[in-house]
Amino acid sequence: MNQLVKLIGLSLAIAAVIVVITAVSLRNPSFQRLMWPFLISILYSTSIGGLSWWTLARLAPRFSHVKTIQWSQLVGILTVNSFLGGTFAYLVMVWQPFVRIQIEYIPSMLTCLIITQLIGCISFVVEEAKHKVQATTLQLQTRELERERALKAASEAKLQSLESRIHPHFLFNTLNSISSLVRSNPTEAEVLIERLAALLRFSLDRHGSLVSLADEMQITRDYLNIEKTRFGDRLRYHFEIPAELLDAKVPAMSLQTLAENSVKYAVGSQRQGADIFIRARRNGPSIQLEVADSGPGFSPDSLPSGHGLDTLRQRLESLFGDRATLNTRRLDPGMEVAFTVPC
Repeated sequence: MNQLVKLIGLSLAIAAVIVVITAVSLRNPSFQRLMWPFLISILYSTSIGGLSWWTLARLAPRFSHVKTIQWSQLVGILTVNSFLGGTFAYLVMVWQPFVRIQIEYIPSMLTCLIITQLIGCISFVVEEAKHKVQATTLQLQTRELERERALKAASEAKLQSLESRIHPHFLFNTLNSISSLVRSNPTEAEVLIERLAALLRFSLDRHGSLVSLADEMQITRDYLNIEKTRFGDRLRYHFEIPAELLDAKVPAMSLQTLAENSVKYAVGSQRQGADIFIRARRNGPSIQLEVADSGPGFSPDSLPSGHGLDTLRQRLESLFGDRATLNTRRLDPGMEVAFTVPC
Protein backbone atom coordinates (compact mmCIF):
# COMPACT_ATOMS: atom_id res chain seq x y z
CA MET A 1 0.00 0.00 0.00
CA ASN A 2 2.82 2.41 0.83
CA GLN A 3 4.53 1.59 -2.45
CA LEU A 4 1.29 2.28 -4.34
CA VAL A 5 0.92 5.66 -2.64
CA LYS A 6 4.53 6.48 -3.51
CA LEU A 7 3.90 5.47 -7.14
CA ILE A 8 0.84 7.71 -7.43
CA GLY A 9 2.67 10.58 -5.78
CA LEU A 10 5.64 10.18 -8.13
CA SER A 11 3.34 10.08 -11.17
CA LEU A 12 1.64 13.27 -10.07
CA ALA A 13 5.00 14.94 -9.44
CA ILE A 14 6.29 14.00 -12.90
CA ALA A 15 3.07 15.22 -14.50
CA ALA A 16 3.34 18.50 -12.61
CA VAL A 17 6.91 19.00 -13.84
CA ILE A 18 5.83 18.32 -17.43
CA VAL A 19 2.99 20.83 -17.07
CA VAL A 20 5.37 23.48 -15.73
CA ILE A 21 7.79 22.91 -18.61
CA THR A 22 4.89 23.07 -21.10
CA ALA A 23 3.52 26.23 -19.52
CA VAL A 24 6.91 27.94 -19.77
CA SER A 25 7.25 26.98 -23.42
CA LEU A 26 3.79 28.31 -24.39
CA ARG A 27 3.12 31.97 -25.00
CA ASN A 28 -0.48 31.87 -23.83
CA PRO A 29 -0.92 28.85 -21.54
CA SER A 30 -4.48 27.97 -20.62
CA PHE A 31 -6.15 25.28 -18.56
CA GLN A 32 -7.29 23.32 -21.62
CA ARG A 33 -3.85 23.48 -23.26
CA LEU A 34 -2.18 22.27 -20.05
CA MET A 35 -4.75 19.63 -19.09
CA TRP A 36 -3.83 17.20 -21.87
CA PRO A 37 -0.07 17.24 -21.21
CA PHE A 38 -0.92 16.60 -17.57
CA LEU A 39 -3.15 13.60 -18.34
CA ILE A 40 -0.70 12.21 -20.90
CA SER A 41 2.17 12.51 -18.41
CA ILE A 42 0.16 10.71 -15.72
CA LEU A 43 -0.66 7.90 -18.14
CA TYR A 44 2.97 7.44 -19.23
CA SER A 45 4.44 7.71 -15.72
CA THR A 46 1.82 5.37 -14.22
CA SER A 47 2.31 2.76 -16.94
CA ILE A 48 6.10 2.79 -16.79
CA GLY A 49 6.27 3.36 -13.03
CA GLY A 50 3.80 0.59 -12.22
CA LEU A 51 5.65 -1.88 -14.43
CA SER A 52 9.01 -0.86 -12.92
CA TRP A 53 7.67 -1.15 -9.38
CA TRP A 54 6.32 -4.65 -10.07
CA THR A 55 9.46 -5.96 -11.81
CA LEU A 56 12.10 -4.36 -9.56
CA ALA A 57 10.35 -5.58 -6.41
CA ARG A 58 10.91 -9.13 -7.66
CA LEU A 59 14.21 -8.82 -9.52
CA ALA A 60 16.20 -6.31 -7.44
CA PRO A 61 16.86 -8.78 -4.56
CA ARG A 62 18.49 -11.08 -7.14
CA PHE A 63 20.86 -8.42 -8.47
CA SER A 64 24.57 -9.16 -8.45
CA HIS A 65 26.65 -7.74 -5.58
CA VAL A 66 29.21 -6.48 -8.12
CA LYS A 67 28.41 -2.80 -8.68
CA THR A 68 29.09 -2.70 -12.43
CA ILE A 69 26.91 -5.75 -13.11
CA GLN A 70 24.27 -4.46 -10.70
CA TRP A 71 23.95 -1.15 -12.54
CA SER A 72 23.90 -2.93 -15.91
CA GLN A 73 21.00 -5.07 -14.70
CA LEU A 74 19.14 -1.99 -13.44
CA VAL A 75 19.63 -0.02 -16.67
CA GLY A 76 18.54 -3.03 -18.73
CA ILE A 77 15.33 -3.55 -16.74
CA LEU A 78 14.50 0.17 -16.82
CA THR A 79 15.05 0.23 -20.60
CA VAL A 80 12.67 -2.71 -21.15
CA ASN A 81 10.09 -1.19 -18.79
CA SER A 82 10.37 2.16 -20.55
CA PHE A 83 9.70 0.54 -23.94
CA LEU A 84 6.83 -1.69 -22.77
CA GLY A 85 5.13 0.86 -20.50
CA GLY A 86 5.64 3.70 -22.99
CA THR A 87 4.26 1.64 -25.85
CA PHE A 88 1.19 0.74 -23.78
CA ALA A 89 0.57 4.39 -22.92
CA TYR A 90 1.12 5.42 -26.56
CA LEU A 91 -1.43 2.88 -27.84
CA VAL A 92 -3.98 3.97 -25.23
CA MET A 93 -3.59 7.64 -26.24
CA VAL A 94 -3.77 6.88 -29.99
CA TRP A 95 -6.67 4.44 -29.87
CA GLN A 96 -8.84 6.19 -27.28
CA PRO A 97 -12.09 7.34 -29.01
CA PHE A 98 -12.69 10.59 -27.18
CA VAL A 99 -10.06 13.03 -28.44
CA ARG A 100 -7.78 12.77 -31.43
CA ILE A 101 -4.21 13.13 -30.20
CA GLN A 102 -1.19 13.12 -32.46
CA ILE A 103 1.92 11.77 -30.75
CA GLU A 104 5.06 10.65 -32.53
CA TYR A 105 6.11 7.24 -31.26
CA ILE A 106 9.92 7.41 -31.48
CA PRO A 107 10.34 10.85 -29.84
CA SER A 108 7.93 9.82 -27.10
CA MET A 109 9.91 6.61 -26.50
CA LEU A 110 13.19 8.55 -26.26
CA THR A 111 11.61 10.93 -23.75
CA CYS A 112 10.26 7.99 -21.73
CA LEU A 113 13.67 6.30 -21.80
CA ILE A 114 15.52 9.38 -20.51
CA ILE A 115 13.00 10.15 -17.77
CA THR A 116 12.71 6.48 -16.74
CA GLN A 117 16.48 6.02 -16.48
CA LEU A 118 16.89 9.27 -14.53
CA ILE A 119 14.09 8.65 -12.04
CA GLY A 120 14.75 4.91 -11.79
CA CYS A 121 18.47 5.33 -11.01
CA ILE A 122 17.80 8.08 -8.45
CA SER A 123 15.08 5.97 -6.78
CA PHE A 124 17.40 2.95 -6.73
CA VAL A 125 20.18 4.95 -5.05
CA VAL A 126 17.72 6.36 -2.49
CA GLU A 127 16.24 2.94 -1.69
CA GLU A 128 19.68 1.37 -1.42
CA ALA A 129 20.79 4.10 0.99
CA LYS A 130 17.58 3.65 2.99
CA HIS A 131 18.16 -0.10 3.26
CA LYS A 132 21.73 0.48 4.42
CA VAL A 133 20.52 2.89 7.11
CA GLN A 134 17.84 0.43 8.22
CA ALA A 135 20.36 -2.42 8.30
CA THR A 136 22.81 -0.30 10.31
CA THR A 137 20.05 0.77 12.70
CA LEU A 138 18.94 -2.84 13.15
CA GLN A 139 22.53 -3.90 13.76
CA LEU A 140 22.99 -1.18 16.39
CA GLN A 141 19.71 -2.11 18.06
CA THR A 142 20.76 -5.77 18.09
CA ARG A 143 24.11 -4.91 19.63
CA GLU A 144 22.42 -2.69 22.23
CA LEU A 145 19.97 -5.48 23.07
CA GLU A 146 22.83 -7.97 23.39
CA ARG A 147 24.71 -5.51 25.58
CA GLU A 148 21.66 -5.03 27.84
CA ARG A 149 21.23 -8.80 28.07
CA ALA A 150 24.89 -9.21 28.95
CA LEU A 151 24.64 -6.51 31.63
CA LYS A 152 21.48 -8.10 33.03
CA ALA A 153 23.12 -11.53 33.07
CA ALA A 154 26.20 -10.08 34.77
CA SER A 155 24.02 -8.29 37.32
CA GLU A 156 22.06 -11.47 38.05
CA ALA A 157 25.26 -13.47 38.33
CA LYS A 158 26.68 -10.88 40.72
CA LEU A 159 23.48 -10.95 42.78
CA GLN A 160 23.52 -14.74 42.95
CA SER A 161 27.16 -14.59 43.99
CA LEU A 162 26.33 -12.13 46.77
CA GLU A 163 23.43 -14.27 47.96
CA SER A 164 25.61 -17.37 47.97
CA ARG A 165 27.86 -15.66 50.51
CA ILE A 166 24.97 -15.24 52.91
CA HIS A 167 23.69 -18.79 53.10
CA PRO A 168 26.98 -20.57 54.01
CA HIS A 169 27.74 -17.88 56.60
CA PHE A 170 24.31 -18.22 58.18
CA LEU A 171 24.54 -22.01 58.00
CA PHE A 172 27.93 -22.01 59.72
CA ASN A 173 26.68 -19.95 62.68
CA THR A 174 23.52 -22.03 63.03
CA LEU A 175 25.39 -25.33 62.99
CA ASN A 176 27.66 -24.00 65.72
CA SER A 177 24.59 -23.30 67.82
CA ILE A 178 23.22 -26.80 67.20
CA SER A 179 26.55 -28.52 67.89
CA SER A 180 26.70 -26.96 71.36
CA LEU A 181 23.42 -28.71 72.28
CA VAL A 182 23.93 -32.15 70.75
CA ARG A 183 25.29 -33.68 73.97
CA SER A 184 23.83 -31.45 76.64
CA ASN A 185 20.26 -31.16 75.31
CA PRO A 186 19.57 -33.45 72.32
CA THR A 187 15.85 -32.68 72.38
CA GLU A 188 16.49 -28.98 71.93
CA ALA A 189 19.12 -29.78 69.30
CA GLU A 190 16.46 -31.73 67.37
CA VAL A 191 14.12 -28.73 67.53
CA LEU A 192 16.87 -26.49 66.21
CA ILE A 193 17.60 -28.92 63.36
CA GLU A 194 13.92 -28.80 62.39
CA ARG A 195 14.04 -25.00 62.42
CA LEU A 196 17.19 -25.01 60.33
CA ALA A 197 15.59 -27.45 57.86
CA ALA A 198 12.59 -25.12 57.55
CA LEU A 199 14.89 -22.16 56.86
CA LEU A 200 16.87 -24.08 54.25
CA ARG A 201 13.65 -25.29 52.62
CA PHE A 202 12.42 -21.72 52.39
CA SER A 203 15.75 -20.62 50.90
CA LEU A 204 15.59 -23.31 48.23
CA ASP A 205 11.90 -23.01 47.41
CA ARG A 206 11.65 -19.24 47.08
CA HIS A 207 11.62 -17.71 43.60
CA GLY A 208 13.47 -14.48 42.96
CA SER A 209 15.51 -12.28 45.27
CA LEU A 210 12.55 -10.59 47.00
CA VAL A 211 10.23 -12.00 49.64
CA SER A 212 7.35 -10.58 51.63
CA LEU A 213 8.20 -8.74 54.82
CA ALA A 214 6.11 -11.33 56.71
CA ASP A 215 8.31 -14.17 55.41
CA GLU A 216 11.48 -12.21 56.10
CA MET A 217 10.27 -11.48 59.64
CA GLN A 218 9.65 -15.21 60.18
CA ILE A 219 13.14 -16.07 58.88
CA THR A 220 14.64 -13.53 61.27
CA ARG A 221 12.55 -14.77 64.20
CA ASP A 222 13.62 -18.38 63.54
CA TYR A 223 17.24 -17.33 63.36
CA LEU A 224 17.02 -15.39 66.62
CA ASN A 225 15.30 -18.34 68.32
CA ILE A 226 18.18 -20.56 67.24
CA GLU A 227 20.73 -18.06 68.58
CA LYS A 228 18.70 -17.61 71.77
CA THR A 229 19.34 -21.26 72.54
CA ARG A 230 23.04 -20.45 72.68
CA PHE A 231 22.86 -17.07 74.43
CA GLY A 232 19.81 -17.60 76.64
CA ASP A 233 18.51 -14.50 78.43
CA ARG A 234 21.44 -12.48 77.09
CA LEU A 235 19.56 -12.26 73.77
CA ARG A 236 16.35 -10.25 73.96
CA TYR A 237 14.58 -9.29 70.72
CA HIS A 238 11.53 -7.17 69.95
CA PHE A 239 9.57 -6.80 66.67
CA GLU A 240 7.76 -3.55 65.91
CA ILE A 241 6.35 -4.10 62.42
CA PRO A 242 2.90 -2.76 61.44
CA ALA A 243 0.53 -5.36 59.99
CA GLU A 244 -0.16 -3.20 56.90
CA LEU A 245 3.49 -3.56 55.80
CA LEU A 246 3.69 -7.36 55.98
CA ASP A 247 2.96 -7.78 52.25
CA ALA A 248 5.76 -5.42 51.19
CA LYS A 249 8.64 -6.97 49.21
CA VAL A 250 12.14 -6.85 50.69
CA PRO A 251 15.44 -8.60 49.84
CA ALA A 252 15.55 -12.12 51.20
CA MET A 253 17.73 -12.54 54.31
CA SER A 254 18.11 -8.76 54.70
CA LEU A 255 16.64 -8.37 58.20
CA GLN A 256 18.30 -11.65 59.16
CA THR A 257 21.67 -10.20 58.11
CA LEU A 258 21.17 -7.12 60.30
CA ALA A 259 19.93 -9.23 63.21
CA GLU A 260 22.98 -11.48 62.85
CA ASN A 261 25.18 -8.39 62.92
CA SER A 262 23.59 -7.27 66.22
CA VAL A 263 23.98 -10.73 67.71
CA LYS A 264 27.67 -10.65 66.90
CA TYR A 265 28.56 -7.09 67.96
CA ALA A 266 26.02 -6.48 70.74
CA VAL A 267 24.88 -9.75 72.31
CA GLY A 268 28.08 -11.73 71.89
CA SER A 269 30.43 -8.96 72.98
CA GLN A 270 28.74 -8.18 76.34
CA ARG A 271 28.30 -10.37 79.39
CA GLN A 272 24.89 -8.89 80.08
CA GLY A 273 23.84 -9.36 76.45
CA ALA A 274 21.72 -6.82 74.63
CA ASP A 275 18.26 -5.98 73.39
CA ILE A 276 17.60 -6.07 69.62
CA PHE A 277 14.77 -3.98 68.19
CA ILE A 278 13.50 -4.76 64.68
CA ARG A 279 11.25 -2.08 63.23
CA ALA A 280 9.60 -1.19 59.94
CA ARG A 281 7.79 1.97 58.88
CA ARG A 282 6.63 3.63 55.72
CA ASN A 283 8.79 6.51 54.52
CA GLY A 284 6.99 8.19 51.60
CA PRO A 285 7.25 5.93 48.54
CA SER A 286 9.66 3.63 50.38
CA ILE A 287 9.75 1.32 53.37
CA GLN A 288 12.43 1.78 56.01
CA LEU A 289 13.58 -1.22 58.00
CA GLU A 290 15.68 -0.75 61.12
CA VAL A 291 17.58 -3.07 63.41
CA ALA A 292 18.84 -1.38 66.57
CA ASP A 293 20.58 -2.84 69.60
CA SER A 294 21.82 -1.76 73.03
CA GLY A 295 25.37 -2.97 72.46
CA PRO A 296 28.65 -1.04 72.42
CA GLY A 297 28.39 -0.34 68.70
CA PHE A 298 30.98 -0.73 65.97
CA SER A 299 32.75 1.32 63.33
CA PRO A 300 31.35 0.65 59.83
CA ASP A 301 34.70 1.66 58.29
CA SER A 302 36.48 -1.10 60.18
CA LEU A 303 34.29 -3.88 58.74
CA PRO A 304 36.16 -6.11 56.26
CA SER A 305 35.14 -6.42 52.61
CA GLY A 306 32.53 -9.14 52.18
CA HIS A 307 31.04 -8.50 55.63
CA GLY A 308 27.29 -8.97 55.93
CA LEU A 309 26.53 -5.23 55.76
CA ASP A 310 28.84 -4.78 52.77
CA THR A 311 27.15 -7.68 51.00
CA LEU A 312 23.69 -6.32 51.79
CA ARG A 313 24.68 -2.90 50.45
CA GLN A 314 25.80 -4.48 47.16
CA ARG A 315 22.59 -6.53 46.95
CA LEU A 316 20.47 -3.42 47.43
CA GLU A 317 22.42 -1.65 44.70
CA SER A 318 22.01 -4.60 42.31
CA LEU A 319 18.27 -4.86 42.97
CA PHE A 320 17.22 -1.20 43.25
CA GLY A 321 20.13 1.03 42.19
CA ASP A 322 20.03 4.46 43.81
CA ARG A 323 16.42 3.93 44.94
CA ALA A 324 17.67 1.99 47.99
CA THR A 325 19.92 3.18 50.83
CA LEU A 326 21.70 1.63 53.79
CA ASN A 327 22.88 3.74 56.73
CA THR A 328 24.34 3.22 60.18
CA ARG A 329 23.79 5.43 63.24
CA ARG A 330 25.25 5.33 66.74
CA LEU A 331 22.77 5.38 69.59
CA ASP A 332 23.27 6.12 73.30
CA PRO A 333 23.84 3.31 73.95
CA GLY A 334 23.85 1.02 70.96
CA MET A 335 23.87 0.97 67.19
CA GLU A 336 21.22 1.21 64.51
CA VAL A 337 21.43 -0.06 60.92
CA ALA A 338 18.61 0.95 58.59
CA PHE A 339 17.88 0.46 54.91
CA THR A 340 15.12 1.69 52.64
CA VAL A 341 13.61 -0.04 49.62
CA PRO A 342 10.94 1.21 47.21
CA CYS A 343 7.48 -0.21 47.75
